Amino acid sequence: MNLNHLQAFCLVVKTGSITKAAKKLHISQPALSLQIQDLENNLQTILLERSNKGVKPTEMGELVFSYGNKILNLKENMQKEIESYSNATMEELGVGASSTLGNFALPCSVYIFKENFPQHDIFLDISKTKTVVDKLLEGTIEIGVIEGPLINSLKELILSEGLKVKKIAQDELTLIAPYNEQWQNTTEISREELFQLKFVLMDEGSGIRETIEETLQEKDILMGQLNIALELNSINAIVSAVAAEKGVSFLPKMALRRELRHRTLKAVKVQGITFPHSIYLIYHQSNIKPGLSANFLNFLASKDRGFC
Repeated sequence: MNLNHLQAFCLVVKTGSITKAAKKLHISQPALSLQIQDLENNLQTILLERSNKGVKPTEMGELVFSYGNKILNLKENMQKEIESYSNATMEELGVGASSTLGNFALPCSVYIFKENFPQHDIFLDISKTKTVVDKLLEGTIEIGVIEGPLINSLKELILSEGLKVKKIAQDELTLIAPYNEQWQNTTEISREELFQLKFVLMDEGSGIRETIEETLQEKDILMGQLNIALELNSINAIVSAVAAEKGVSFLPKMALRRELRHRTLKAVKVQGITFPHSIYLIYHQSNIKPGLSANFLNFLASKDRGFC
């Protein structure tokens, strides 16, 4: 189908006249009639009824007019986006990310995005969830990607400041232990056995810690009931401590692929308890403008984001 002929047909329907449409298109009336005829031949149907009062679409013409407008609008939007990409000058974008996402998910996303838009620079700022929100409000970053439950104080801050929050993915925390003689044949423990373990956990203020606390609280388990031997602010540090048999921990599955594959750590289920770990985009709408920020935001919200 020739889109120029489709566009000409839609204009004829809008104006109700081949003569008027031909003037707008700056072509002769016979030339326009040939374009309509070519479209009718292509679709194998009559699209226009002609009379002394002008022309009007047939029943099939109404259908083609409806779909034609949608097709032409899509074409126009596509051309605008291509033009904006082609004419885009070098831009920079600050993205704040919490620990798991900044270290284990977003690097691949940035790499994939940069392959398509090499003229742009994206800077990752990795910190705790609350700090990501604070930096967003300060204006030092334009987009935040955070993890874990949104606690009430954070929800109130987000609401009062008019920030937008969008859930884009779901991970899960898993109990990890060293892959040693004690644990290699263990696949599941009871909730009572949790109290007998020594824990190395992410420190307070992290999205991981919030997921642990909220999930356990739902099961009537308080953090104070766990034997927390060490609190750290680095996933890599916790992985090293657990592998060295200093305790066990709860960490996101996306951060453990290599260790579980190479059997330096063992994933263990807790009977009757799962730890869903949500991932959110957070931003202020006024900071999302056509170009880099809007494109990267839409990319992260899509299935093409390519988390590592």
